[in-house]
Amino acid sequence: MLTKVAIGALLYPQGALVAALALLMSVGLTLAEFGLIFRWLYPIERAERDLPASAREYLIARLGMVWDALAPIVAFGLGALMLDYLLSGRYRVAGVWGALSVSAMGLVALLSGLSVARRATPFPVRCLPVRAHLLEEAQRLGRELGVTVREIVVLDGARLRRADAFALSGGRIALTDYLLASLTEQQILAVIAHEVAHLAQRKRLVRLWALTLAGGVGVAVAVAPLAHQLPPWGLLVWLGLMAFGLTLPMQRLRRRHEREADAFAVSQYGVEALQSALRVIATLHRREPDHSSDAVHPSLAQRLQALQKFTR
Repeated sequence: MLTKVAIGALLYPQGALVAALALLMSVGLTLAEFGLIFRWLYPIERAERDLPASAREYLIARLGMVWDALAPIVAFGLGALMLDYLLSGRYRVAGVWGALSVSAMGLVALLSGLSVARRATPFPVRCLPVRAHLLEEAQRLGRELGVTVREIVVLDGARLRRADAFALSGGRIALTDYLLASLTEQQILAVIAHEVAHLAQRKRLVRLWALTLAGGVGVAVAVAPLAHQLPPWGLLVWLGLMAFGLTLPMQRLRRRHEREADAFAVSQYGVEALQSALRVIATLHRREPDHSSDAVHPSLAQRLQALQKFTR
């Protein structure tokens, strides 16, 4: 990915539109590369973990996680390039096509940014009833945090052997059937409390996204009169710093949210319930204790160490 970013940077002097196309092509190529890797891994995982999922279902689920990591890069990268293309006035040279290009870049950046703060259903929904007292308890937790929990959805995680839980948009909590079958009720409640905390945090994520976007636009407008005095590499450095400055707060907030959600779950059901749930999930996913699944979630060892302070 770093090589692709470097190539895009070299293309930037050719214009923001060319750089935007290079960014989209880099993302597409990255997804294609991971698709080939996962296609190679599928028969191995299917044999070792007895996966009943088809190759198509496996690829869609795996590539969805890759897109979650790429979405912030697409959002802020395209947003910065759109502002440069718009404020420099170069889009006027292309006439109608220039205006359409600016609009398309802004729309893709906006949708990519919203996908960071709003999460759709990652797996197919199972038509399975959830025990009534679980929903009642989730709604009680929601009232404590000032958020409405409307539904607990059961997703098809058994086909991919995924024991996961998600805070979805619309006040919904999603649990995979594989998770429900693998955890005790106390562990399930601790996981639900963690996800209810994420529901309450969603407003903060959307607010930060709006503030950073408004701040980025303000900075771009303020610096625009000086843009023509900078060499191409100077503009590139400015855009890089701007994209980094917009991405970093969102990343830091999401990491903080994970710690806060763990703390809320512990406050409701104790340390042991959450710690044991995390250990079971890591074992089911065959994840090493020191291995982090993504840039937001800490490793199992880090989370267990952070939870130790609550035992006192």
